[in-house]
Order: sequence, then structure tokens, then C-alpha cells
Amino acid sequence: MMKRFLTIFLTLALLLGLFALPAGASSATLDTAAKKAAAFAVSSVPHPGAGDDWAVIGTVRGGFDAPEHWTDSYYRAIAARLQETNGVLSKTRLTEYVRVIMGLTAIGENPRNVAGYNLLAPLADYDTATQPGVTSAAYVLLALDCGNYEIPTVEEGKTQATRPMYVDFMLGQQLSDGGWAIGSEEADPDVTAMVLQALAPYQESTPVKNAVALGVTRLSALQNDDGGYSSWGYTSSESCSQVVLTLCALGIPMDDSRFVKNGKSVLDKLLTYQLSDGSFCHEDSYDAYATMQALCALSAAVRQQGGKRAFFSMTDAAKQTHAPQSGVAAHTAQVETLPAFSDISGHANEQAIKALAAYGIINGMTKTTYAPDAGLTRAQFAKIVVGALNLTPEYRGTFKDVAEAAWYAPFVDTAAAYGIVNGVGDGKFHPDGAITVQEAATMTARAAALCGIDPALDRLAPPLSAYRDASRVSSWAKASVAYCVSSGLWASGEAALTPSRRISRGEIAQMLYGLLLSANLLQ
Repeated sequence: MMKRFLTIFLTLALLLGLFALPAGASSATLDTAAKKAAAFAVSSVPHPGAGDDWAVIGTVRGGFDAPEHWTDSYYRAIAARLQETNGVLSKTRLTEYVRVIMGLTAIGENPRNVAGYNLLAPLADYDTATQPGVTSAAYVLLALDCGNYEIPTVEEGKTQATRPMYVDFMLGQQLSDGGWAIGSEEADPDVTAMVLQALAPYQESTPVKNAVALGVTRLSALQNDDGGYSSWGYTSSESCSQVVLTLCALGIPMDDSRFVKNGKSVLDKLLTYQLSDGSFCHEDSYDAYATMQALCALSAAVRQQGGKRAFFSMTDAAKQTHAPQSGVAAHTAQVETLPAFSDISGHANEQAIKALAAYGIINGMTKTTYAPDAGLTRAQFAKIVVGALNLTPEYRGTFKDVAEAAWYAPFVDTAAAYGIVNGVGDGKFHPDGAITVQEAATMTARAAALCGIDPALDRLAPPLSAYRDASRVSSWAKASVAYCVSSGLWASGEAALTPSRRISRGEIAQMLYGLLLSANLLQ
């Protein structure tokens, strides 16, 4: 009878809320939610690049499954963008560099040398880093600390940044209520959380320790009765995500009483925003940014629960290997009897032409001639490079001036899909346009990245200064031309590069032959 009474009493007590269940999502609930979020990120971003940094960071730091090519795709996309922009991600926003630095660090890559560029260099400019406000300084410090990187030397005429300078700047922005904000005298949970994440590693300093304690107290006071947070008058999942990241950075458990309201933790509230497909709402509908922020928060919570290093402390990141991207495959000789090209005997590119012909990669202009000195169209190059990488040609309707019936259509679309060639604007490709030396070098460098070769490795000391017309190489092509020259893929045979000259069929054969040899794709 007593046992039955206790059972009834406990049931009623729970129903009536006489005492609460322990706050915080269970391990199984957290793992399931995190895996669903990661699966959504991978499926929605099949080939991550610049702008998909949080998806990469959240997935990799959480240890969640992703295709083998996934991180390769991200690295190569970043390298390609740097090549196209001459190393500039943004002229005004350092957060563009911050995201990429953390993304590369998360996959075990070195952001100090990507396509020959040091992405940490802009973070040395104290004035640019702090001018937007305290959150900019916070993220800059997070980027520097994620890989324990030294701050580079700033350019002449700019203020050299140091870590203490960034820390002091954030301490100087703390409000009287203990929190932080932008353009307000009242603490904002998002801004407060971001600053606390950046200050977390510096608590051995008494001023920092005291500031963090005040900030944590204020962050607790800002929590809503349902466990969530409001910023600028709106409740959202992003605010919850930032607080979860902060608690993990500070080593505070999710069920810490300071961050539990009416039996609901901030993590509990965050999970209420998750949709059935694994994505997350901003307030009440799907939002891409909210999804990626939630993924990072859940990954941080999973790491905390598993006793792993903090989410933003990435010195434990495993080095990724760059195998050829999915679709790229090695060649075996296909032609038993070499084409008898009568016009290549003694030509500088004879060996390369014969080799690629033997593998069935190139054809002659006729059965008996190759025309090694003739020019090459954009469409012809697309066909050759798709064949060289052993990619499966597929028409996708990418360009308005590339009809499906055209012989080159599947080759152009495939080369574009892999990022080897680009359009000329207005949705057009200009298939009959000529290929110049510097354009060929740029496309070959992109192909090299697809083959698992980091073009930056051959560009640590760009040898262009030896050529009298080096200044005529376009800024967007300098890194690629330097790669092709230093790796031996391109040799003009003269003291000039002639970057704007139309490249020949023989020279293209030579460049691609050298690339395939260096990538071990000829068997």
C-alpha cells in the first residue's frame, strides 16, 4: 500500500511541477540533434566553399560524418578564390578572414600559406580590427587563438596589434551592468556571449577573471523564463547558440543552476528550434545562418560532454589529406599504335603530345596532323582538360551560348562544374574565344587543386621577376602563372612570359602532361 502511495505521489508531483526533473538535454537527445544538424549541413552544402565556413567548422569539430571529398572541396574552393582575388577576401571586413582561418584550422590546414597567401596578415592591423566594435575584436582574437597563431608584422604605417591590446580593448568596452553591447548602454546577450568566448583563455589575468565573472552573472540575468534569450527585442535560436558556445568555452555545464530557468536550460530551449529535417529556425521558420550557428553550438556541447578540447581550441585538429577530388581518376594507355602526326617531329612539345595521344586524352586536327602551333578555343580547352582529369562529361545547361547539341557542351559544363573554367558574364561562356597564356595557367592551377596538388607549395618564392614582362601578368593570374613556371609546367623558352599571347595546342599539351605526371595520374 505504501509503495503504491509513493508511486501515485511521485507521478502527481511531476505532473504538478512540485519538483523538476534535472535540466539539460540527455546525452542521447543531444547526440541525435547534433547528428541531424550535421547531416543537414552536409546535404545542403555538397561542395563547401567560401561562405560555408560555419558548416565546415561545426561538422568537423563535432566529429560528424561527411563525404571524403568534403573538406578537400572547401580547401580548394578557398585556394581558388584567393587566386582569383589576389589574396583579398574583403577590403573592409576582417570577419571574412576570421571565418576562413577557423575553417581551415578546423580541417588541419595552415591559414598562413593558402595559395601563397597569409590569411593572418590582416589581423595584425589593430585599428582595422577594432574600428567596427567589440565583436570584431573578439572574433579576431578567436581566430588567432584557434590555432595558437603568432600575430604577423603589420604593414608600415599601421598600428601593430598584440593580444594584450585586443584583450584590453574588450575590457574597456564592458558596460556598468557587466555585459557588452554595440550602440547601447544595456547589455546584449549575443555580444556579451561573443566577448566572453574570446576572453575565456585569458582568465589567469585577474582583470580578465573579474570581467568574465561579471559578464557571466549578467548573461545569467538576461536569460528568459523559458531558458532562451532575446536580443534587440526578438527571441531567436542564434542567441541560444551563442550562449551555449560561451558556456562550453568557459567550461560551465549546461545544467548549471545559473542558466536554468523553470527547469529549462539554454540547450533545452535551443533544441526547440530544430525542425524535422535537422535544420533550425531563426524564430519560427527555417534560417540558414541559424542552422549553422546551432550546429556549432551543438558540436561544442557534444565536445564538452565527451571531455574533449574546447570547440574554438583547434590545435587538436587532424591534418586532412588532399586526394584527387571525386571524379578525377588515373589513366591507363588506350592507344596501341600512336597517331602518325607528321607535324610534331622535333617540336618542343613532341613528347607531351605523343603521351597524351597514347592515353586517348587528345586528338589531332586530322588523322595525320596535330597542328601544335595552332591556337586553342575555350571549348577545345574544356574538352582537353575534362579528358585529362578523366571526368565524366555531363551537359547541365550552365551557359546561354552553349547549346545542348554542341559537341563541346558536356565538356564545358563539366569543366565549369568543377571550377576549372568560368563564364564571361551575362550567363555566357564564349566557347569560340581564344585562350591566353595566363588564362591557361589559371585553369591549370585549378586543375592541379582538383588533382590533390596544393599550387601554393610551388609558389613560396614566385620566380616571375626573372622575366622582363612579369609586370604585364594580370594580378588575378600572377599566383597561377608563378605556380606553372616554378613547377615546370610552363616554360616560355625566352626571357619573356607573353601572358596575353594566345597559347598553342602544343603548349597546352605540355602543361597538362606535366600536371598529370606530378599528380601520378598516368599509369
